[in-house]
Amino acid sequence: MAFKAGGGLFSALLLLLVWPLSAEAAVDACLDGEVPLYGQASLLEDPTHALEPAEVLALPLSAFVPYRPGLLSWNFTRSAIWLRFTLQNERSGPCSSWLTIGEPRLEELKVYSKGAGGWTLEQAGSLVPLDQWGFLARQPRFEFQLQPGEQRQVLVRVVSRSVMWLAPTLWDQQTLIESMSAEHLLDGFTFGAVLLIVLVGLVVGIVIRSKLLVLNGLALLFYCAVVLVVDGYLFYWPTLLPWSRMAVAILSAITYVFCYFFIFELFRMRFLGRWFNAITLGLLCATVIVLLQGAFGDFFMSRERFYILRLGIYILLPVSLLLSVIRRVPVSWVAWLLCLQLLLQGIYWLYRNVVLDYEFKVLDGYSLQTSFFLALVLVCTLISEVRQLRQREREANEEVAHLQRAKHERLESQVEQRTTQLRESLDARSSLLGRISHDLRSPLGSIISYAREARASDSVGYLRRIERLAGQQLSLLDDLVALSRVELQHIELSLAPGYLFGFLREIEEEGSFLAQRGNNVLRCDFAEDLPAIVNADFQQLRRVLMNLLSNAAKFTRDGLIVLQVSAVREEASVRLRFTVRDTGVGFPAENSYRMLEAFRRGDNASGVDGFGLGLSIVVELLKQMDAALQVNSVPGGGSAFSFALQLEVGSEEEVDSVFHEDYASGVDGDGFSILLVDDVELTREFLGDLLLGYGFDVVTVATAEEALEELERSPFDLLVTDQLMPGIDGWELLQVVRSRYGALPVLLYSSMPPRPKAAYSDLAFDASLLKPSSTEALLEQVQSLCERRRQAD
Repeated sequence: MAFKAGGGLFSALLLLLVWPLSAEAAVDACLDGEVPLYGQASLLEDPTHALEPAEVLALPLSAFVPYRPGLLSWNFTRSAIWLRFTLQNERSGPCSSWLTIGEPRLEELKVYSKGAGGWTLEQAGSLVPLDQWGFLARQPRFEFQLQPGEQRQVLVRVVSRSVMWLAPTLWDQQTLIESMSAEHLLDGFTFGAVLLIVLVGLVVGIVIRSKLLVLNGLALLFYCAVVLVVDGYLFYWPTLLPWSRMAVAILSAITYVFCYFFIFELFRMRFLGRWFNAITLGLLCATVIVLLQGAFGDFFMSRERFYILRLGIYILLPVSLLLSVIRRVPVSWVAWLLCLQLLLQGIYWLYRNVVLDYEFKVLDGYSLQTSFFLALVLVCTLISEVRQLRQREREANEEVAHLQRAKHERLESQVEQRTTQLRESLDARSSLLGRISHDLRSPLGSIISYAREARASDSVGYLRRIERLAGQQLSLLDDLVALSRVELQHIELSLAPGYLFGFLREIEEEGSFLAQRGNNVLRCDFAEDLPAIVNADFQQLRRVLMNLLSNAAKFTRDGLIVLQVSAVREEASVRLRFTVRDTGVGFPAENSYRMLEAFRRGDNASGVDGFGLGLSIVVELLKQMDAALQVNSVPGGGSAFSFALQLEVGSEEEVDSVFHEDYASGVDGDGFSILLVDDVELTREFLGDLLLGYGFDVVTVATAEEALEELERSPFDLLVTDQLMPGIDGWELLQVVRSRYGALPVLLYSSMPPRPKAAYSDLAFDASLLKPSSTEALLEQVQSLCERRRQAD
């Protein structure tokens, strides 16, 4: 079909002028076998769909990029994609070759080729009528016949609202025929085998009334239908070929529904709780709606949302299995097989995309061979159902045979068997349960106490503490995997940079509440030279300190508990010494070694809750930190526990987050303008995004000098600053602001408590918060200061 380029004489002259500049290496069209055009074809994205072939050809080579695997990693695009390459016959005789563009599901393919007779156009694709195709085949292909020494320019235009999966390849006719024949033979064999398995499964399922077999068979059947449509087999049903995209969306939704109800029955979700069933049903409805959106709405948006929602099935299976184990709901071994497959699939994905770091990452690769796994699941389900049917029959016969036995004898045997099993289970888990109970009791006791205080007070501080302790409780539950090894020596430390003063502030708040339960007072003595940032496993360090403080609070009444932290600086590290001292009952020095053993308590510990595990856990954790617990105690004179840690000093640029995420209700920053100054880019970005998210107008600068320039240009309701900055520091900036803008409130958000120099001892910030603060406390403080400024004006 001849192609007639528009644009008149000027376009023709322009094309002739540009053509020599855009010359590119030609591809030998007469090579035998399969020749991928990676690196030989150039690619151009046309978002407007307005470019004509003459305009594309007139573009310089710099407008194109060499096509290679992974270049179209987005998979979905609304743009038109142009491929450009040159074919050449370097042989002495004529030759022909065939071009395939990509997947059969591509919707509009136009191939422009310029030979001796001018431009020709051939078309194909699921949205192109078959009578307009250059060559009728399930896999669209285009033939090029070149005379000896002939060179031909080729332009390929691809538009597809389905997956844009391109793999331009040249074939000789024999290789193409063999490849397509082998593919059709394999697909035919696969579909025949799968269809036979489906029919057997459905028939047996109907006969024995097995929902699992029927649902699995229907899911497999519709999945095969999806694959057949995706692989272009609607070519043999021309009337439906233009509806391929809608067919994929509808069949996918039906397949997902059958898969969901199969999983629902296989994992016996009806016994896992109403809330869990509601969540899974909500996930099903959302996914079906999103898939149907692809049939009747935006296909791109549908697929993007589906890939997100599909992750729910990867979470649903292991969570369902875990709940089944927890609730002692027996499930079939097929359920374990599914979870194993999910695990292997996840490991393979990580290996491929993370370890090997493939460039060419596709969202879906459909072939009939992928249905073998569902067929395997169907076969396994069939085997499981038949075995269960025989087992039920055998059990019924055995029950009839044993009806004549005495009821008392049968019950006695069952009780003895259950008792033996229970004893073995308790013996195997006694040590684990003892250690777990100790760590879980302490946060629960604090949560209960905070809840009682919250009922008698309107302060939200107690609610924040409850939330923090609940987070610690979740963290302790995460440790069950490590504790399940029975020995704490297997715990792996996770060192990360963090704010030391913010961490100690949380320890002080929680320790104060523990001390108050025994009418004690907690005094914290933190050295002035403590570093702001250290690399440590703060989760395990928290467990050590809270165990020591909890232990001190248990054995002290109407007394004093002291938490002391000192530091000895070295080149790139610091040696921190932690000491917990109390005025409690104490214990003899000769009993120190025994007190550090698990399940061992002092003679004066009667009437005090506990299992004697706290100090043993501390000892094991400190071993992992290359530290040792030092004990000094006198009966009736209190006790002192101390240890030292060698930690690397970190920088604030290495910290992952500058605040704790939580929900802040009632905060509206609309109309308030804030100036944020901090030399750390991470703080500016995170804090700036947080304030912008709640409606505040935010201007961020890196130095105090820039902040003063901004204050000269515009009025602000609040200045947020750090105290340690190069050049003009936070205290000098505060002095200038007080002298020039006396009514402007200034909030200190720093990694250390306020530490003014001697020259600024009479200055004070309007408020100060330690990093990392909770977003609720930070936003409430910011809004309060902004509103106070407006009221003052």
